Formats: sequence, structure tokens, C-alpha cells
Amino acid sequence: MRWPHAPRVELLAEPTPLMRLHRFTRAVAPEGPIIWMKRDDLTPLVMGGNKVRKLEFLLAEALAQGCDTVITLGAWQSNHACQTAAAARKLGLRAVLLLRGDPQAPRVGNLLLDTLLGAEIRLNPHPPRDWGERVKAELEAEGRRVYLIPYGGSNATGALGYAAAGVELAQQLAAHGIEPAEIVITSSSGGTQAGLLLAQAAGFFSAPILGVSVDERTPELTDKVISIARAAAVRYGLRTPAVEAVRVTDAYVGPGYARLTPGARYAIHLLAQTEGILTDPVYTGKALAGLVDMARSGRWKPGEHVVFWHTGGLPALFAYDVTDTNQA
Repeated sequence: MRWPHAPRVELLAEPTPLMRLHRFTRAVAPEGPIIWMKRDDLTPLVMGGNKVRKLEFLLAEALAQGCDTVITLGAWQSNHACQTAAAARKLGLRAVLLLRGDPQAPRVGNLLLDTLLGAEIRLNPHPPRDWGERVKAELEAEGRRVYLIPYGGSNATGALGYAAAGVELAQQLAAHGIEPAEIVITSSSGGTQAGLLLAQAAGFFSAPILGVSVDERTPELTDKVISIARAAAVRYGLRTPAVEAVRVTDAYVGPGYARLTPGARYAIHLLAQTEGILTDPVYTGKALAGLVDMARSGRWKPGEHVVFWHTGGLPALFAYDVTDTNQA
């Protein structure tokens, strides 16, 4: 089913798998919930990740506007920026990445991939708030037609990617004959969670969605998620989610963004050693730590189904030492 109805370029060849994690479930809580994983780490560009879904709608809009250049912003190891560069190259567009970080940062992880993709990379340890708008104006003065994508691709248009993903998940849940007690996702810029809420509000599935924050506190992230969802609903004529539907926990943020926690390190190792699946230390690893802790603390009843949404980010494994217990 092609929903929502908006311009879209095809970057995903087929649905990503929904897999039951037998050995991980037993290792986490043998008398606890049954854990499933939605594998958006297996999307086709670079090393996979959730941003490809948003880019199907964002870059369709860029092409419709006749743009030849896309700009986006992120941290120096931004998965979103890397996937934007890859998708832009696939569609014949120039990519300019504005990254918060040291200009002398080593070309490892996503930054290495950005370089291989031929993106124009600008690093600034203290970027101005309007950096994107400034560079857009600069490039337009040179005659470029520029499309500016916000952090994480998280706006009304980008959220459609996960509204569509919600439909995909609903079809897979029906095929497996399960009704999850909860869907657990990483949440930061808010667009992924907002998109899933749009699909939930439209009636494609009823399971609540829990966003595990990697940086923001609960009130701020809740406001961000509902704001994006409402903007998408208004712009594209969709049903608006209720604010009560937004579930967020900031219990696993730790010292802050991209600061590895002991729980995340443990969860990364546990999943790798039970299922052979890798997670990153910045996003998915922290959400996975939350899943492990909540399953062991009795949040879900024995035998209930829980879906963990893997949003990718694997290149960051090569930029952070997840084995060094002193790194944080």
C-alpha cells in the first residue's frame, strides 16, 4: 500500500525484515517479553539506516523544485548526513554537509564515507544557528538551486518516511500474527517517532511507541515530536496524533549526546554475541540499553511481544571505542 500520498523517489527496493530475536530474548529475560527487531540497519545505501526512508520524500521534493544541490547538517559522525550524501549521489545531486566538529577530525566512520561519496564537507566546532541558511544563500549567489534539509531530516516532509514505514510494519505484524505491547525506537531529532505516530493515528496499528532519547530531556523531545507530527498532518491532510500518544523516556541519555554509557556498551556486546547483529554507540546502542533494562525491570509481561526498531548507524562503531570502559 502506497501511503501517505506525496511525491516520493524509490531508494528502498523492498521492506526491511522483521525478525524474532530468540537468543537475545533468552539472554535479556528468559521469563520476560518476546523481542523482535525491525532491521532498518539493512536499508540499501552505504551501511544502512533509517534516514533513507525520510530521504525518499525529502529528495522527491528537492527534485520537484528543480534543485541541483542539497545541504544538510549534523554532528561529525552524522548517519543522516552520510545517507543524504549517498542518496544525493544516486540521484545526481551535489551534497554539502555542514558538520559540527573539529576541522582536523580523523576521516573515520561516517566521515570517511562522506569523503568517499565526494560530498563537500564543512566542519565547524561552534557553528552558528543559521549556518544552513547562510550556506544556502552563498551557494544560491553562485547560481546553484539549493534544497536545505534540517538535522536528521526531521520535518513535516521527512516524517512521511516513517508514516510509510508504519504501514510496512503493520503488514509484517499481521503476517506474523502478533500484536506488540510496545514499539521501542531511538528518538533524537523527532522525525522517526513523529512519522510512526502518524501511521498509528491513521489506524494502521495500535501498539504504543516509546522513544528512547539519546540527548534531549523528556519535555523538550515530546514537544519536538508532536510539533513535527502536527505539521505533517496539516500539510498532508493526515490525522493528527494526540499528545498523550507521545511516549518518551530520557532515563538512558547518560552524560549526553554521543557519550557512551555502560548500559549501551553492555547491550551492544550482548546483541552482537547472541544474534550477530551490530548496533552503534550513539543512537541504537542507547535505546537497546533501555530495552534491556526495561525488560528486566518488568515493564512488559512474560510472553508479550516487543518490537525494537534498529535505525542503523553502524559506521560510528569505527569512530568510538566501545571496548574501552574509560571512554564516555
